[in-house]
Amino acid sequence: MSDDETRSYELVYREALRALDYQRSALDSLRSRVGLLLSAGAIATSFLGGQALRSDVNVWGWLAIALFVAFGAVALRILWPQAEGAEGFTAVPSQVISEYLEGETRDPPAVIYRDLALHAEDAHDFNQMRHLVPLTWYFRAAIVLLMGEIVAWVVALVAR
Repeated sequence: MSDDETRSYELVYREALRALDYQRSALDSLRSRVGLLLSAGAIATSFLGGQALRSDVNVWGWLAIALFVAFGAVALRILWPQAEGAEGFTAVPSQVISEYLEGETRDPPAVIYRDLALHAEDAHDFNQMRHLVPLTWYFRAAIVLLMGEIVAWVVALVAR
């Protein structure tokens, strides 16, 4: 294979790794935002709930408590670290050496870059469908639950 072809596959490989880096940044950003949301939920519950629970708890107070529990569960699901899956892609050096460099056929660098880029794409697609898309929906649910909780606390305060 030519040097131009090798450089082309190297470029594709580097872009595949860059896409994984962006994906990891998006996941880290999502988790940071959930942490802030969880803090906001705790503050809202302690402030509004403390006011609403000074007297008898009405149905709105119980609803707010239930929404806070659901919100907390959803937020923790987003923050909980994943042990399974391809959260990032790194080539295992011993496998690359044994398969591409010391195998029966010594593959040229272009083939190595091509295969590594395809493996990185598979990891990216797996992460997107298995982690990032579901966690984004959980994040949206957490926002709705938090807003519902705050509304329920306000109504509980007004109704007492």
